[in-house]
Amino acid sequence: RGGRGGVKDNQDQVNAQTQRLASLGFMLASVCHEVSNPLAAISSMVQILQSKRGVGPETVEKGLASISSNVARVLAITRKLGDFSRVSGDARAALAIDDAVEAAAALLRHSPCGQGVSVDYRGAPGAAVLARPGELQQVVFNIFLNAAQAMQGAGRIETRARTDGARVALSIRDSGPGIPAQHLGRVFDPFFTTKPPGEGTGLGLAISYEIVHELGGTICAAT
Repeated sequence: RGGRGGVKDNQDQVNAQTQRLASLGFMLASVCHEVSNPLAAISSMVQILQSKRGVGPETVEKGLASISSNVARVLAITRKLGDFSRVSGDARAALAIDDAVEAAAALLRHSPCGQGVSVDYRGAPGAAVLARPGELQQVVFNIFLNAAQAMQGAGRIETRARTDGARVALSIRDSGPGIPAQHLGRVFDPFFTTKPPGEGTGLGLAISYEIVHELGGTICAAT
């Protein structure tokens, strides 16, 4: 029995390692996708600041603020990868949902497809979620960005936060065409996208799903 038990233990270790390598591959793909958006925003803003025409002090100030915000987002994403590999020492703390939504809305305004999108947010002062820095912001921004892309860069996003006992509920609704019923069951699947080839990897909402469930919450979509 001892011999068979040893073989089973080894197989369990192999299976666990295989699953971890698969998860690492997913995370690396997710990081590439998530980092491309803030880097594109940074690159765009640097080009504007390098222009010799129409760049005044106010534009420079806003540009630097945008660059700083996007750099912070990239650092938050790398910390997420560090958490996955057990390198990061960041502990979970109570983070205000209002701060996360407002930060995500600011990032959306600086995104190429978000400049024509308005975010109407009704918050819940004092409501907080136990999470690591940047996690809530990443979840909300992914959803905001998906909505902005569905609305083709022009429309309205209504966001409401409320407390339900010890839990926090956040609803997000946009003025876009809605999600076709046949796609509702797959919108959080990794790599599922309705965008044309080369325009989306289908990882943004999958990442949001992963983070929310890791925090002990639930996330769903409705048409």
